[in-house]
Amino acid sequence: LHTASHNYKAIYSSIDGYFKDLNRVSDRVYRLTGVKSKVIRFPGGSSNTVSKSYSRGIMSALSVEVVERGYNYFDWNISSGDAGSTTSAKGVFNNVKKGLSKARGNVVLMHDIKSYTANAIEDIIQYGLNNGYEFRKLTYETKPTRHGINN
Repeated sequence: LHTASHNYKAIYSSIDGYFKDLNRVSDRVYRLTGVKSKVIRFPGGSSNTVSKSYSRGIMSALSVEVVERGYNYFDWNISSGDAGSTTSAKGVFNNVKKGLSKARGNVVLMHDIKSYTANAIEDIIQYGLNNGYEFRKLTYETKPTRHGINN
């Protein structure tokens, strides 16, 4: 689960605001799939600093509160760049390829609303398989990749 609105002001103004948004997306996923997910990613990641504009210390509080409410949150250790200046399938592929490491589990930040990211997936998977990587889904039991909290 990520967000229903991606409205940082609504999400990061308060703990209640965050959970109101999270519950909206959780309820929608449940209606569509029949699955109650407890796996989440904070908008902007747990290390985001934009949240300071709306509530000082909100990420420190939320990172504890989500766990207390039974969620497991994940960040990433590879960025495809599709949330920034990368706007081509080749660029997304190159960013992921450059970030991969066999010395750790790799969690890639990608956005499914970007067509160029979708167009890079097949090449990323083929490269990974050809180079000894495995692809696994994140589950509640997966050891999370997490950033340091900055707010």
